[in-house]
Amino acid sequence: MQQTGAVAHNDERDLAAGPGRRDPAADGHCLSRVLRQLLDPMTIRHRRGILVAGLFSVNAIAAGCTPIMRPGPERQESGWPAYLGNQRHDASARETLNPDPRPLWHASMGRGVRGSPALGEAVVAVGTADRTIVLVDRASGDVWWRTRLDGTVRAGPLLDEDRLYIATEAQPQGRVYAIRLRDGKQLWHRGVGSVTAPLAFDGDAIYAGTEDGTMARLDPEAGSVIWRTPLSGAVRAGPLVSPHGLVVATTSDTLYLLDRDKGTVHARLALPGAVLATPATDGRRVYLATVSGRIVAVDLASWTVSWDRSAGDAVYGAPAIVADTLYVLARDGRLWVIPAATPDGAISHTLDIVATAGPTPLASGVLVGSVSGEVLLVDPRSGEIRWRAQVTGPIEEPPLVRDRQVVVVAGRGNIHTYR
Repeated sequence: MQQTGAVAHNDERDLAAGPGRRDPAADGHCLSRVLRQLLDPMTIRHRRGILVAGLFSVNAIAAGCTPIMRPGPERQESGWPAYLGNQRHDASARETLNPDPRPLWHASMGRGVRGSPALGEAVVAVGTADRTIVLVDRASGDVWWRTRLDGTVRAGPLLDEDRLYIATEAQPQGRVYAIRLRDGKQLWHRGVGSVTAPLAFDGDAIYAGTEDGTMARLDPEAGSVIWRTPLSGAVRAGPLVSPHGLVVATTSDTLYLLDRDKGTVHARLALPGAVLATPATDGRRVYLATVSGRIVAVDLASWTVSWDRSAGDAVYGAPAIVADTLYVLARDGRLWVIPAATPDGAISHTLDIVATAGPTPLASGVLVGSVSGEVLLVDPRSGEIRWRAQVTGPIEEPPLVRDRQVVVVAGRGNIHTYR
C-alpha cells in the first residue's frame, strides 16, 4: 500500500463543445455530404470557376449543417453517485410504467455507449467508445455537449450535483476525470491505470479499481491520489462503500475489505468464482454473483458467507436488492427472486432469452434486457411478460427508469427511451 499526496493535473483547456460550439461528431458527416455534392459528376461538367468557388465555400456551407451545442443545466438536485444509481441497485424500485410504453426518442452516440448511463432529473450522461463523454437532454434526446477524453470508456459516469466523474481504460491513457456538468469542461484528470470497473463515490472520496488489481482513493475536489493498494486479480466489478470499509471483488475469486481512510486490507474472503458485475448491498450483507453460476450473500459484520446457492448458469449482470428481496438474472435468461433472509424460498422464471445485463426491479414488475435487443417487463410472482420492446443491438447494461421514462442503451451506439 502506497500513501501519496500527489496533486492532480488541472487541465485549463476547455475540451468541451461549450456555448456556441458545434458537435464535432456531426461536423464530419455534414462535411462529407457537402463534398459529395460538390464532386458530383453533374457539378464537374460546369465551368472550373464554379467548382473552385464551391470548394472555397465548403467551410461556409458546412458551418450551417450542424446544430449549435448549448450549455446544460448548472446542477442536478438528485445525484447518481453509484453504478445504477445507488449501492442497492434499486433506484427505479418505486417507479411504475404506463400501461403500454411507446417510443419517446432515440439518439445515436457514435460507435457505442459504454457502461451504464447516469440519470438526473433533466439529463442523461454517457461514456462512449469514441473516447467521449456526452450530456443529453433527457426530455428530447438533444445533445448538450461532448467532451473528448484521452482513453476509451468501459464504465459509465457518476453524477454529483454540478459535476460528473468518469474513468478510462489504458487505450491509450487510463485516467479518472472530473467534468463540469454545465459545459463539459475538464476540472481535473488523474492517471491511475486502466479502469474498466464502475467508480464508487461516497461524498468524500472517489474509489477506482484497475485492471492490474490496484485500488485507489482520490480527492473529488482536486483529483489528488490519497492512497493506492495493490490486490490480487483485476478489478472488473465496482467497489462498494460500507460502514465496515470498502468492499472490492477481484477476478482472483477473492473479496477484500479495505480501510477507507488508509487503504489497508482488513480482511479477505475466498469466493466460488470470479465476480465481474458490481455487487449490491443493503448495509448488512453484500450480494454478489459469479461467472461460475453462484449467488452469494456475505455478512459484513462477521465477514462470513451467510448463504450460497446456484444460479443455474453464469451471471454477468449486477444483482439488485429491494427491501428484503434479491433479484438476479442468469445468462440463460432465468430470473431469480430470492428472499434475502430465507433463500430456500427462492423462485425463478425462465424467460427464453440470453442475458448479460442485470435486472431492474420496478414497482410494476422487473425490467430485463437481452443480448438480442429484447426489453421485457416481467411479473416477479408469475413470470408473465407484461410488456416488451425490441431495439437494435445487444443490451449489455440494465434498462433504467425515471419518471416513467425507460432508458435503454443498445450495443450499436443508440439510446432508446419509452414512456
